Amino acid sequence: MTAQDVRGVGVIAALCVRCVAVLTVVNTVLFVVAVVVSTTLDPQAGVSPTAVYILVVGLLVACVPILLVGFPAGVLTAHLLRGSSRERVHVLVFALVGAVLSVTIFATLDYLSVVPWFTLVAAAEGAVGAGGARWWTGRMHARRAPIDDAQGAALPWGRIGP
Repeated sequence: MTAQDVRGVGVIAALCVRCVAVLTVVNTVLFVVAVVVSTTLDPQAGVSPTAVYILVVGLLVACVPILLVGFPAGVLTAHLLRGSSRERVHVLVFALVGAVLSVTIFATLDYLSVVPWFTLVAAAEGAVGAGGARWWTGRMHARRAPIDDAQGAALPWGRIGP
């Protein structure tokens, strides 16, 4: 399979689920690092229930824009990239689209006026989520693709299998 094969409603729906998974892992790691740093600086500080609530609600809230905005944008982006067979181009374009959409959603909800550096956070969230999900989807499709004789002959040990 090539980068061109990562198209269609079902594949993009799976990509959106992977986007939520990527955001969950990244934000959970950042949350744990923030808790470790804050408890190191102030041993009296514990894990705030409010912080856990914000993490969980933030991830649940992220599902709605990914479904309502990211899914149609993913279908359209994959359609527009149908002429490109370079996986790297697909990953970078999905990351760029994710960053732009995330900043646009943050601006629409008027979050950027509260704290201006949220623009960078929104762009990073969108780029990491969409780009990471597109990379992951491409890897999953590449693993399922059978190796043809030409690809097998290029391996140092030759093609193995029937």
